[in-house]
Amino acid sequence: MNIISETNTKLADKDIEFIERELYARIKKRALIKYLKNSGNHEFESIANYLSHNSITVFPYKFAKEYTVKEINAEIDNSTGLIFIRDNDQRIYMKRSYKNLFRAKRYYKNILLEQDINSPHRYTTENFKPEQNSIIFDIGGAEGFFGLPYLDSAKEIYIFECDPQWIEALKLTYQKYNHKVHIIQKYVSNRTDENHITLDDFILQNNLSKENIFIKIDAEGNEPLIIDGCANWLSQKPNAQIALCVYHSSNHEKYFREKFDQWTIENSSGYMIYYYDYNFSKPYLRRGILRIRS
Repeated sequence: MNIISETNTKLADKDIEFIERELYARIKKRALIKYLKNSGNHEFESIANYLSHNSITVFPYKFAKEYTVKEINAEIDNSTGLIFIRDNDQRIYMKRSYKNLFRAKRYYKNILLEQDINSPHRYTTENFKPEQNSIIFDIGGAEGFFGLPYLDSAKEIYIFECDPQWIEALKLTYQKYNHKVHIIQKYVSNRTDENHITLDDFILQNNLSKENIFIKIDAEGNEPLIIDGCANWLSQKPNAQIALCVYHSSNHEKYFREKFDQWTIENSSGYMIYYYDYNFSKPYLRRGILRIRS
């Protein structure tokens, strides 16, 4: 879900880097448990107890064990050569570099896990979700899972994604909805040029300033640049909700709580152990999502 790479945050991005960070987390597990047990925080101590009896994982909760690749239906579209996941009546296409069904299933399993009702990574709740006839911005769209439940209720959906392979997959996933789903192949940032766009400029160019807008931002640590790029729109206190990832960097939760101190903020439940950040260190646990509303 890469948006831009103009940040000091270094996150695992390749398979070999993910493996490296997972091995590092296993080595770090004992020290992590000791720290959490002595934290004086009941929730931290509960996570330490879980880790004492289970493998270290980004989501240190029982719900994570409920998801397996066995339950996921993956097929190959012979006309395109792409793998797709069949979810009810919807085909969700995977990018071309996913060469085998197991790889695609594992990816989709993680998407479902992230959006479990108990997950620290869940963007929405029953009371915090895109409203009827709203505009949705999916920033860091990847496979486009976020917009699928709102195809009928949303007025328009804008998916911002720059990976050409995901663009190909998105066009197939949403081919029946291109009248209301728009795929924007630009980086969302704090400047506008040939390859970048600010939300301030995008909202102005598309005459969306008076619309009810729901924004999902999952941008691999580049969230501050995106928020900086809509400062003018935000200053108008628009009718808006923002599901904002804060787990990519250890200081992002504090930074955005201060940034939106005049807005209503709630955090997702629980914590993540995000060891894919090369700056992974004490206190180890991070909130996943801030749900922000005007």
